[in-house]
Formats: sequence, C-alpha cells, structure tokens
Amino acid sequence: MLVIESRAADAAQARRATADYVRDACPWVDRDAVVLVVSELVGNAARHTERGDWLLYLRCQGPVLTADVQDTSTAPPAPRRPDLAEGGGMGWHIAEDLTSSLTVLPHPHGKTVRAEWHAADAEPANRPAGRGSTRMALC
Repeated sequence: MLVIESRAADAAQARRATADYVRDACPWVDRDAVVLVVSELVGNAARHTERGDWLLYLRCQGPVLTADVQDTSTAPPAPRRPDLAEGGGMGWHIAEDLTSSLTVLPHPHGKTVRAEWHAADAEPANRPAGRGSTRMALC
C-alpha cells in the first residue's frame, strides 16, 4: 500500500511515487494511465477544496488496483463538456475512459474519489464498450 498526503508531498511527488508503486506492485496495469488519472484526481482535490488538502491511497490486491483520493469538499465532481478553446473539462472524462470504474464516496468530512483498474480489463478484448477503448494524446 502507498499512502501520500498533501502536507508531506506535492502532486509531482505523488505522480512519481504512483509510477514507482504501480511498476513494482501491479505490472499488468497501464502505468501511464494510472499516473494520469491520479494526477487529475489529486489536481482536482487541490483545486476544488478550501485548503487544497488531499490524501492518496494506492493498493494492489491481486487483480485489482485501487486509487482513493480523499479531500475535504462535500461537493461531488461536476463533469462538464470539454472546452478546447478555454481549456478544462476533460479530466473526469479521461479518468472514466482510463479506469475500470470510477466512484464518488461521500463521507462526513468530504469525499473519496475511487478509481479502480481490473486485470481482466487490461486486455482490449475484455474491455467494456465505451470504457478504456478511447485513448487521448495530450500535447
């Protein structure tokens, strides 16, 4: 298990630690996809909470990798139409496409956004339609 909190690390350190953890613990998962999703979730937690505090938990248990990003905002994520002219609005859609599941778990002190990757979804033939089938190149 990997645990990182915003008081001890920044988003760049969280990305590096995530890449190292995934390489060692879950070699079957698309490491770049996990790092991108974690980066989006941590960035959103920092941007959309009062103090910017977040907590990242990563754990690989057999065929499932789970990334939980906990923050202090009780507001659920608000997916919006991507705006290519002004920028923004793509993060939630990217996270949906690159994960097996994406869930918001409210709790009394905020929420946790849980992203999961299942080994069975690592093979293109086993991916559910519309999930993970579209990859975006970010320049």
